[in-house]
Amino acid sequence: MKFAYFNPTVMAIDEIEEPTFSQIKSLADTAHTHPEHNDEGNPAISIRGGQQVHLHPNKFNLDISVLKNYVENKCREYISTITQAQGVKDLEQFQPVLISAWTIRQQSGDYQALHSHEAHLSGNIYLDVPQLENSKSSDAHIEFRLPIVKNPATFTFMDQWRFKPEPRKMIVFPSYIPHTVYPWQGTGHRTILAWDVILTKGQN
Repeated sequence: MKFAYFNPTVMAIDEIEEPTFSQIKSLADTAHTHPEHNDEGNPAISIRGGQQVHLHPNKFNLDISVLKNYVENKCREYISTITQAQGVKDLEQFQPVLISAWTIRQQSGDYQALHSHEAHLSGNIYLDVPQLENSKSSDAHIEFRLPIVKNPATFTFMDQWRFKPEPRKMIVFPSYIPHTVYPWQGTGHRTILAWDVILTKGQN
């Protein structure tokens, strides 16, 4: 008996080991010393408050090779896992290529509106998390909206999956999945490094 899987949604979580995490965090910290490149006021982006600065491409000659190698290797691992689980080889001819990376630092009351990305795979690396005060269960979490047909004769419901940020953790997800970040109250910063990858045929 053979099985076919249609539109599987695969979410991945990884913990970044040292010294890779420190090197990636240093890239983000350096970027946030360049407020002149802050994209926060751009109406086309999803953040509401805070500072968003691009790392790739960037305008201050940052070497992102550590980040690029780490992300692309983890995307290969993601693709390999799906290929092995499904028993198909369609994805083996594709290679992940990092096309964009940026860092977001937000404070109490800031959030991200519901959005999705124009790529194949996307991810968040969590660098700093705030100390929450008077918090609700969803505060500072990222929430994904997963379309699942619960009853084809009546309604289509949206399943939700929330992830609580922790330093050194990275999540990987298909770029098309809408997601949002809830506001929070407290002290400190919520700092992430987000990235987009496309899959291309052949070698990098």
